[in-house]
Amino acid sequence: MERREGARRAVNMGTMIEYLSGVPGRKVTGRVRNVSLSGLYLKMPNADLTDYARLRLRFGPGGNGAGETRIWNCFVIRVADTGVGAMFENADPSAIDGLLDLLREAPGGPQGEGIDSR
Repeated sequence: MERREGARRAVNMGTMIEYLSGVPGRKVTGRVRNVSLSGLYLKMPNADLTDYARLRLRFGPGGNGAGETRIWNCFVIRVADTGVGAMFENADPSAIDGLLDLLREAPGGPQGEGIDSR
């Protein structure tokens, strides 16, 4: 059953992931594979994650050093073999730092080929 609002956009963004529940303070790296108005699919090690675990994602500046660090808080909705489906804690997409800009800029329109659609 689809739980996300809006079309998914294929992206490939590296992120630092901080656990806010379960093992608070633990940090791992992962990749955001797709994003929508209400959530995202995060490719990451997930052996110790459960539904509703809270995460903080940190995206650094682009490769040229330009841009701001963005922080997104989310919670796990579904644990899969290669990662997790997560929803943003804030239900207002305009309040999620840089989300609307990313959705406008993401290439290829809705969910691209070769990207895990979960």
